[in-house]
Amino acid sequence: MSSVIRYLARYLVLPGGDVVEHGALDVCDDRIVAVHRSMNHHQIIRDRESLANVVDLGDVALTPGGVNAHSHAFQRDLRGRTEWLHPDREDEDFWSWREAMYALALGFDAPAFEEVTRRCFLEMLHAGITCVGEFHYIHHQQGGTPYPEPNELAHRVIRAAKDVGIRISLLRVAYHRAGHGKPALSEQRRFIAPDLERCLFWQQSLFDRVQGDPLVKVGVAPHSIRAVPFKWFEALSSWAKTHDAPFHTHACEQQGEIEQSLQEYGKRPMEVFDDAGVFECSPVFVHATHLSDRELELIETGGGSVCACPTTERNLGDGFLPATKLLERGVRISLGSDSHAEIDLWQEMRLVEYHERLQKERRNVLASRAIMQKFFGDTLERYDVARVLWPMSNINGAKDLGWQDLGELREGFLADFVTVDLSKPAMWNVDRESLLSHLVFASHPGLVRDVFVGGKKVL
Repeated sequence: MSSVIRYLARYLVLPGGDVVEHGALDVCDDRIVAVHRSMNHHQIIRDRESLANVVDLGDVALTPGGVNAHSHAFQRDLRGRTEWLHPDREDEDFWSWREAMYALALGFDAPAFEEVTRRCFLEMLHAGITCVGEFHYIHHQQGGTPYPEPNELAHRVIRAAKDVGIRISLLRVAYHRAGHGKPALSEQRRFIAPDLERCLFWQQSLFDRVQGDPLVKVGVAPHSIRAVPFKWFEALSSWAKTHDAPFHTHACEQQGEIEQSLQEYGKRPMEVFDDAGVFECSPVFVHATHLSDRELELIETGGGSVCACPTTERNLGDGFLPATKLLERGVRISLGSDSHAEIDLWQEMRLVEYHERLQKERRNVLASRAIMQKFFGDTLERYDVARVLWPMSNINGAKDLGWQDLGELREGFLADFVTVDLSKPAMWNVDRESLLSHLVFASHPGLVRDVFVGGKKVL
């Protein structure tokens, strides 16, 4: 076993959003082995003499690394290239944006695809993100023919992640059709699995390949209710349950998607998922911006969770996450940057609250008594909305991506953490009481100084 390294910081952000001043974190190999809630000056001096490795990080807040639970890394290259209208077409929406995305997806050869992915992951590290869930659906060569190794591009995504040092859950996407009764479009040819048997075979092959890698997990992701038929949801959710693997799917993002579900099944998406047994595998529903009361009930009783991507949902005009209704039901919410119009998990976090304020025309919406008591009981002296939002950026995403020992500064957990520079102007008036709210409502990627993944400093 390696020797213990002790990291000192002005503040530590502990589970539940508790902040301690002059704490320390002991790390050995890739794990946190001890958390010290406070250390006085004499104790620090004494420990410097007795420990081989003491690192004083200085005037920083030491926090868990961010977890980006939903990413399409290649879409990073769309940034700044779709923010305009053609004079003859003034009704741009998600579906027209999708045309530009398809064109981009068809253009990459394998090395270029790996490089754009690597750059995207590196930007995530700079933003304080230490773990990503990559919702990966470009599988084939540019003409649509599978590579000799069918998971070639998935392996390149994993290699890009390991190259920059970010932890990854590769969510291999199943994609079969353009919609109910519609064969796949030519533009979708790089995504398509021709049949369920090959889809499951490719899924299992990738899963087997990464076993034992401490930085990689593999999950399954039927793209959407449009892209795969009913029996695929049955089979893929069963696979996820059998392998204890993450199961993610786009759900209720667009009204058009719901209309297609009603046309094919006579039911809304969550009702179809319930019939298919999806709720037996702890599913993660990405976006969920258009949920009926019945669907909210199904997610609550079925143990599902929701991954929100507010900057992308705002950019694409998807609609608003029903955050109040979800949290009042105790539904876990994680966060993703999706199309990477921005990579700023700090902003994703606060937008969950800010969008509620804009709709309800009042402040501190998610700090209601009903929500606070649902998650914290009667233990708090006051209701800070930052405490509600904080786990969305770390521990909630870790659970959604299959990492049960990640996302908090806790003994025995993986040592993924970042430091936020408190000497910057945005943090000049911070104190212990206001730190968490500063981080949630005023922090940004430019404040991130050090990034550690598995106990190793990667940035």
